Amino acid sequence: MSSLSLLGKKRFSGIFWTQSVGAFTDNFFKQTLLALIAHRGLSFMGLPEETVGQLSGAIFMAPYFFLSATAGQLADKYDKAGIIRNLKILEILFAVIAAVAIWKQNMNWCVVSLVFFAIQSAFFGPLKYGILPQVLEPDELVTGNAWVETSTNLFILAGTILGTEFVLRGVPDAVTGCLLVAISVLGFYFSTTIPKAPGDIHVKVDTNPFVPTWQTLKLLGQRRSILNSVLGISWFWALGMVMLGAFPFYTTKYLHCSLEVSTLLFMIFSVGVAAGSMLCERLSYGRLELGLVPFGSIGISFFLLILGVLGNPLPVSTHELSGLEFIQTPGGIAISICVFLFCLFSGFFIVPLYTLIQQRSEPDTRARVIAGNNIVNAFFMVIAAGATAFAQGKLHMSYPQIFGALAIVNLAVSVYIYTLIPEFTVRFIAYLITHFMYRLKVVGEEKIPAEGPVILVANHVSFVDWLIVMATVKRPVHFVMWYTYFNIPGLRFLFKSAGVIPISSARLRPKILGEAFGKIKSYLDAGEVICIFPEGTITKTGELNKFRNGVEKMVEQTPVPVVPMALKGLWGGNFSRHKGGFFKRFGRRPLRSKIEVTVGEPVAPEDVKAEDLQQRVADLGGDAL
Repeated sequence: MSSLSLLGKKRFSGIFWTQSVGAFTDNFFKQTLLALIAHRGLSFMGLPEETVGQLSGAIFMAPYFFLSATAGQLADKYDKAGIIRNLKILEILFAVIAAVAIWKQNMNWCVVSLVFFAIQSAFFGPLKYGILPQVLEPDELVTGNAWVETSTNLFILAGTILGTEFVLRGVPDAVTGCLLVAISVLGFYFSTTIPKAPGDIHVKVDTNPFVPTWQTLKLLGQRRSILNSVLGISWFWALGMVMLGAFPFYTTKYLHCSLEVSTLLFMIFSVGVAAGSMLCERLSYGRLELGLVPFGSIGISFFLLILGVLGNPLPVSTHELSGLEFIQTPGGIAISICVFLFCLFSGFFIVPLYTLIQQRSEPDTRARVIAGNNIVNAFFMVIAAGATAFAQGKLHMSYPQIFGALAIVNLAVSVYIYTLIPEFTVRFIAYLITHFMYRLKVVGEEKIPAEGPVILVANHVSFVDWLIVMATVKRPVHFVMWYTYFNIPGLRFLFKSAGVIPISSARLRPKILGEAFGKIKSYLDAGEVICIFPEGTITKTGELNKFRNGVEKMVEQTPVPVVPMALKGLWGGNFSRHKGGFFKRFGRRPLRSKIEVTVGEPVAPEDVKAEDLQQRVADLGGDAL
């Protein structure tokens, strides 16, 4: 299925356009408010315009601290589509109040309206991501998230630019207000096309916001992968806030350009994140591809560092450079490319993390987990704003120095996260092997159950078979590995943290064997995926070795379906034992050679026999390697 076809499906298009229009409305009004203060001399409570600008950001983020947890409870309890429609009705009311305030030039009521919009956004946050797993198929989730991230950034961009331009061009305030109301009405119309997404009526909704906030944050800690994904997303938004907040002053005070250049960089930022999100979807091939996350973090650090090293590469000028003059200079082009690529790699970083949270959260708590993500996001953004102000005010750091420091901190944060969750590192290695060293084709992957316990069996051709299988299967996989390989120095920690199960024979290491079957049972009881190579050793001839009966014992202990798989094209490659093995063969096989994984029909637990599974793998092509 193409990514464009998903937009044509009513079950997705409703939430897509509702979210897009909502992003436009929020930012159109917020930017109109800031432009009125900056260009017409209007004030709020007599405060300076810079203070009001910072205050508006704080006002918009505050409800995420106090209301996200309650919003998550409501989203888990009731029909999400119904709540969205009610919120859109309230948005129309808020837009009317804002329109009248703009028309009357009443800044007090404009700020009150901003508070209303912020509250509505805080309640909408858990809904937009929480509803996607209910209206999309598992293999559509990455595409759906990519489209949501793309549209959010592009519509934020459109709202921001139009909000400023309407004030600068002297568009009548009545027209501005009418457009605000009309867009809100359009958002309500789209919300009526969202299909029902029922919740769990037994979920308790607390009236005291502090209690559910603490409970929601505790939910994040139940699974390490979710918690660290939330931290990764929050760190990205902290970076984004620093970058976007820096653009106006970076361009005018440091680069000595006009505000046009700030708007230009903001446009590049939004388009870059959108392009990265869609490219991430293309490179993920419809699955949660955590291997792209390290790519993203490396790219973010590299281009932030380059941006810092560049300093001010613009030629000395007697006047402020316009946007057109800026992009006609080599230095301006270099800065623009760095900002664009920073944002493009950000898309690689953030889309898989959002998808991971959605897929691995329990359905009955998913919206609350996303609410917890919003709370942590807001906290990180506030801390980032304070840290940047401290770096500039107390440490007297220039913007290039701040960019360089962020690059180093980002690399440190990434290494920390990947140490805590080796799955990111392993997936990264698997992605490199299957997309750069080989060209992987998967046949029949839909035969692997999307949920529930299952055992995968495959022929053993090379040292990277487990990475090939990992890249093939959309779900997390626990591999059964011979204990001597598991104990290889330098790799043991990675294997252990990734949930690899060491195994031995009853004759050699009976204790290891007993522990292995205990772990296998616990994983299967939890509904997870186990993969075993029943030959017990890598083939030395290219032909199948005899399958051992360990898989039969596993099924006797925990009756689950078994899915046969055939790995083809790896024999003779750099990681096989053909003609002396790895060290003698490495480099002789051309890069990007074709390999294939063919998946067979699941075998019922009562029919599982080692000899039959061997024949099934052979029939799939596993004996002609």
